[in-house]
Amino acid sequence: MQASAEQRAGAPNMAEARFDGASRVSTEAICGLVDAVGRSDFVTRMLASAKLVARADYVSIFVFPTQDRPVFIGTDSLNSPLLANRAAEHYTSRHYRDDPNVEILFNTPREPGTMTTYMRRGDIASASYRIMCYDRAQILDRLSLLTATGRGQPLTISFYRATSTGEFSQEDRAALVDFMPYARAATLRHIELPNASERDVEALLIRVKERFPHLSRREAQVTAGVLAGMTAAEMGQWLGIAPTSVITHRKRAYEHLGVANQRELIALCYST
Repeated sequence: MQASAEQRAGAPNMAEARFDGASRVSTEAICGLVDAVGRSDFVTRMLASAKLVARADYVSIFVFPTQDRPVFIGTDSLNSPLLANRAAEHYTSRHYRDDPNVEILFNTPREPGTMTTYMRRGDIASASYRIMCYDRAQILDRLSLLTATGRGQPLTISFYRATSTGEFSQEDRAALVDFMPYARAATLRHIELPNASERDVEALLIRVKERFPHLSRREAQVTAGVLAGMTAAEMGQWLGIAPTSVITHRKRAYEHLGVANQRELIALCYST
C-alpha cells in the first residue's frame, strides 16, 4: 500500500512487506540467505541474494537501541565497499538524525516486521545527508525494511541502487518487498545466534589491531566488541572477565584513541 501524494516533503513512500506466501523471490536467493546465517560475511552474502532478486548494488543494516544511538551491523557494495563504509560512517556519526526512517521507527505506530519505505536521493531534505551518504557513495535510491530485533530494538535493512545502474523500477521494488521477509528472518536469526557476535567480532579484532597497533590486547578486544555492538556483559562473557573490567578497558581504549563514544570510534575506525 503506497503512501498518499500528500506525504510531507522528504518522507519516504511506505508499503507493507508481503508475508502472504506470494513471492517473486527465487529459490536460489532464499538458499543464499539461509547459507549466510552465522557467517562472518553474512552482509555480503545477503547482498548477493538481493542482487538475484532486483540487482541491488548496496546493503546496510543498523540497530537502534535508542533514537540517538544507532549501532552499525554491516554494509557492502558491489561497486565500492569503501564508499559503502564511508557512507555508513557518516550516517552513524551524524546523519541518522536526518533519516526519515528513524522518525518512523520511533514515532509512527506500526506492526513490527511489515513496513517498508522507499526514498530517492532527491527526496532528502538535508543537503549534507544527501551529499555525504548518497552523492559521494554514488547512490540513487533506497528501499528499507523497518522492523525490530528479538529484544524489541528497532532494526533497518536497506538496499540501494547506484547511479550507474539507475533507480529501482516498480517491478524491482515489488520484488524486494517480497524478499524482505526472508531478509528479516535471516538477519534476526544471524544476530540472535549464541556465537554470531563472537564470529563477527573476531573479524573486527583483526581490523582494530591493524588500525590501532598501540592498543593493549584487552583494549583491542574491547574496541572490537564495541564496534560489533556488544554490551559490556556480552564482552565479559566472550573474554572471560567481569563487565566492570570491560568498562575499564573501554575507557582506557577511548582515551588512547581520543574518542568519547561508539559513534566517534566507528568514524575513526573507518576513516581513511
